[in-house]
Amino acid sequence: MRERITAAADPAAAGLSAVPTDAEAASAGIATATDAEAVGDIAAAEDPAMGSEAETSADADAPPPPRRHRHARTVGAAHIAASRPVQATTAVAAVWLFAYAAHAVHLDLATLLVIVLGTAALNRYGSTVLDRIMAAVVLLAGTAIVGGLVISYWPWGLEPVAVGGFALSVLVLVSFAARRRFRLPKRFAAADAIAILSGAAATVIAAWPTLHSDFWKQFDYSALLADRLRQFAMFDVVRSGHSYAFAHFDRISAQALPGTRTYPSGMQMVYAIVDCFAHGDAKPGAPLDEFVRYYWYTLISFGLLVLATAWAARRMVGPMVADRLRLPSVFVTAGVGAFLSTGYFLSYVWQGFDSVVFACVFLVAGMAVILRPPRNVWEQVLLAGSAFLAVVFGHPLLLPHITLVLVAALVVYRRRFIKNRIGGKLAFAIGTLGVAVLVAAPLFAVSGLNIGTRFHTDGFIIALPWHVVLTVGVAAAIALANPATRRLPHAKAALGALAATGAVQIALEIDLVGHSSTRYYVEKSLNGLVLMCLVGLGGLANLWPQARPKAKPWPIRQAENAIAAVTAALAAGAVAFAPAYINWPRFQPGTDSTWAQLWTGRHTFVADYGHQLHAQQRLGVYTDGQPTIVASSPSGILNLNMSLLAGIANRDLHSVSSQINRTTDLYGLTGLPAKGEWSPQAKASLKILEHIITSNKVPIRIVVSDKVLAAKLQSFGAQHPQFKVKILYVP
Repeated sequence: MRERITAAADPAAAGLSAVPTDAEAASAGIATATDAEAVGDIAAAEDPAMGSEAETSADADAPPPPRRHRHARTVGAAHIAASRPVQATTAVAAVWLFAYAAHAVHLDLATLLVIVLGTAALNRYGSTVLDRIMAAVVLLAGTAIVGGLVISYWPWGLEPVAVGGFALSVLVLVSFAARRRFRLPKRFAAADAIAILSGAAATVIAAWPTLHSDFWKQFDYSALLADRLRQFAMFDVVRSGHSYAFAHFDRISAQALPGTRTYPSGMQMVYAIVDCFAHGDAKPGAPLDEFVRYYWYTLISFGLLVLATAWAARRMVGPMVADRLRLPSVFVTAGVGAFLSTGYFLSYVWQGFDSVVFACVFLVAGMAVILRPPRNVWEQVLLAGSAFLAVVFGHPLLLPHITLVLVAALVVYRRRFIKNRIGGKLAFAIGTLGVAVLVAAPLFAVSGLNIGTRFHTDGFIIALPWHVVLTVGVAAAIALANPATRRLPHAKAALGALAATGAVQIALEIDLVGHSSTRYYVEKSLNGLVLMCLVGLGGLANLWPQARPKAKPWPIRQAENAIAAVTAALAAGAVAFAPAYINWPRFQPGTDSTWAQLWTGRHTFVADYGHQLHAQQRLGVYTDGQPTIVASSPSGILNLNMSLLAGIANRDLHSVSSQINRTTDLYGLTGLPAKGEWSPQAKASLKILEHIITSNKVPIRIVVSDKVLAAKLQSFGAQHPQFKVKILYVP
């Protein structure tokens, strides 16, 4: 300590020369401040607690500059400070010019790409390029949900230039205010490449049935179930109204389903902001074209879910400071990616669980950024708050999952907050999370959503086999509780979060014993827990022997990575060894079949109304604005889907909202005999149609594909001319 004080008082007496310039430092091989900052960021990103302590000790040990240079440095600092406002103003003007230029040449997607890369280059999370990009995605999702409140009330709506210019301006101003340069790391882990390939493969698999189809045939897969159509209807409300539904409900009420005003629509707002760049226009355009774009957003979200889970599992490995963890991290990442992209969770795509997929993306990515936080406490709080908002406003029933992750992280990392200026940053962290809750509370207050009662809601969902749940749960417990992993702070937090979430899930299962018809939301909750367990599997890599690896040429390393990835895909059951078939009673793939094999081979249940939609479109059903009920299919589910599509395309869902759900009971209305008795099912369906005609508040049109049914309804309409019903026969 005495030597340190002496050196600080007289650098020359301690054998220290004057502070070298950057050029002298480079010639002498000494690291400059910028190089030291980069090294510190990488080291601290792998061990946040160590990074904070290292920063403090470095500041304490740094000797003061020599006295003779103090005046020159003061003048230089004053000059730089005076020029910073000018530089900031110039940079803001430049990004607005870029946004205008990109819009002028119809490349608004380039603006969105710059926003993502700029956010990635500005944050300091992790040590690889993918770490920064995933953190940027989390930050932007939370920001978009909160920013949607601003967009709802400012005069420009979803104009891509306004949204892009404002977002880029914020990035530039944050960079100047925080004195932080835009910089991306050069490091790229092999496991990151596997995660990206898994996400890309998942997107292609999900899109496969519609890649080789014409526009109308795509609806047989993209609009398979009503859940997606209802989610799209809410997206169309946000997109057309340039705001959340509750902000200006009067201007979109004609096209809104009941409950749209109060339903948490974070996913719809994020997609709407993305769509303003993808479409390049504030106006959404033709509804059916808009639906195709929305469908692709759902496919990309599924790919992002696979990528995020595989990446988060890699983050759970821990500090990757040695090459010995390369192969096991590749194995775990590839196994998780293969399981998700080809297994059960692929059914989420065609079941239309769009909001669940969106929320799960930020549940698993949130686990990574919350449990392995960045070095900077302020960034830690922003990432945690963004993940929380994205999950809660994506699908509120996953609120317990993300909340328990936040609590576990706060307990494990409590010293990071407490030791920083007598709890000042802890108060900031709690305050920021409190703001997130306050932002969420008003929407939940008006929504009337009660999580407790929602868990008892009925609905169709394919159950995840229990042997898969137990296998993944036990493997996650081994991965996080083994001696090689549990010494890591993030592993302790992950284990605590999984244990608490598992206890909540068990309580729900006990509560619903004997109520097999009310497992719709409980199964979704269970699937969220399974995804959290898949993230925890990253701890298995730490069981790899700690022998020092030998240096190997690049081609050999890549060959080893490929072998590890293929082996993991085989172990995860991603490869089918038998012809594809589905076990209909259990609604599961047959032995040695996969969900990917069924989906890409078109073996699952699909709609068959593409030709009907095309014929109806030629007659103006989707463009003339006439309130419409479709009864042209022998299946009630397909009648519901086509009625929803007609209402969405005409943007008048509200006029038939009280009747549209009744179309699910319209069965047996094709192939009717001209003479003789109808079946009891057909008679009941006819009575429903007659009641729809007489009880709807405005005159409607009914589309049918059976001549006998058309004649019956025309006769009924002639007997009741006051209802002004129109019958359209479309063969």
